Amino acid sequence: MTNATMKKHFPFFLFLLLIAFFSCGQKSTTITSPAPPIQYTGGKTYNENNYTLYLPTNYDTTKTFPVIYFFDPHGKGNLPTEKYTSIADSLEIIFVGSNATKNGMQWAELSTAANQIFTAIKQKLKINQQKIFTCGFSGGARIASKLALQDNSIASVISCSAGLPAQPSQLRTDLIFVGIAGKEDMNLTEIYDAGEALKNSEIKYMINYFDGPHEWPPIETMSEAIQFCLTPTEVNNENTISKKIIETEKQQKQFYSEAFVKNDSNWWKNEFKNLEHTIAKSNGDEKFMNIRLKNFLSLAAFSYSNSALNNRRLPEADKFLSIYKLVDPDNAEHAYLRTKYFMLMNNTTEAEKTLNEAATLGFSDAERLRTETLFITLQNSEGYKKITGQ
Repeated sequence: MTNATMKKHFPFFLFLLLIAFFSCGQKSTTITSPAPPIQYTGGKTYNENNYTLYLPTNYDTTKTFPVIYFFDPHGKGNLPTEKYTSIADSLEIIFVGSNATKNGMQWAELSTAANQIFTAIKQKLKINQQKIFTCGFSGGARIASKLALQDNSIASVISCSAGLPAQPSQLRTDLIFVGIAGKEDMNLTEIYDAGEALKNSEIKYMINYFDGPHEWPPIETMSEAIQFCLTPTEVNNENTISKKIIETEKQQKQFYSEAFVKNDSNWWKNEFKNLEHTIAKSNGDEKFMNIRLKNFLSLAAFSYSNSALNNRRLPEADKFLSIYKLVDPDNAEHAYLRTKYFMLMNNTTEAEKTLNEAATLGFSDAERLRTETLFITLQNSEGYKKITGQ
């Protein structure tokens, strides 16, 4: 081949050489098939990224099943699904617990996360479209109820420890409502009010109280609630708690709310001592009322303390946190918030002590701890390591 010919074809030769080089230097690419879809089996729990799924033992892919979506205030979807597994089996209903929704989130974020779960379940499983329910506890109950207001496909809502999300006139008349609260629950008055408001409405509803504090209801109580949602029948919804007790409780809550701002720690020491004495000597509905007031003080103390800290009102936070520890000494939250107070006061030494106290009292929200920027310098402290499992 002449020099002229070589020059003419050189780019083409170079192209061939480059192809040969990369062909020899690289491994052959293997195209992998997508993973096969999950073959769901009854009587098993499936943990997905944003939800926990439990299928009843008789689950059959040829049939449709009712579904209930649970909302826990701390985003622990496995908690209700595991607690009520026996109900899912006996009533033949699919349980889904949301891990993606919790207290403190904005509504747009909450509804988006919930609807993503709804969509995923409808795509993966055969759902009875007339038997879709939501259920929540405390802050999770407010999520469950608000979703039911916005989504006409939700047939029933079970609201534990939180009242109606709107006036009865704003609710769909075809929506079934169940309200549940423990007799020691500081939010019981909300459930009582819901029952009173629904008395003259067209809505089918059930109100139920159980012996217990602010927590997910016992299995028997939840079973009754779900059975009512599946087959709503006439129930005795006469409030078993006297109106006088409820009115007294509301007035005392208002008094205590004002006292948080007006009165100092010494006044609270005497007042709380008197409340403890009253609880010890009372009985029946009056005793339960005073226990609810004590539990209300813990919730109110948290709210006032948290608000003061978030707004850098440190003298107020100091007082509220002292009251919080007084009325609920075994609650790890007061120690955790006190740690935040000390960090805002640039007192790392005391902050390390109170964070260790929070860990000792059982504080376990590692994600919340890690995302608190004030606590970055505490990462090597004993309490930080205990909570995060380092």
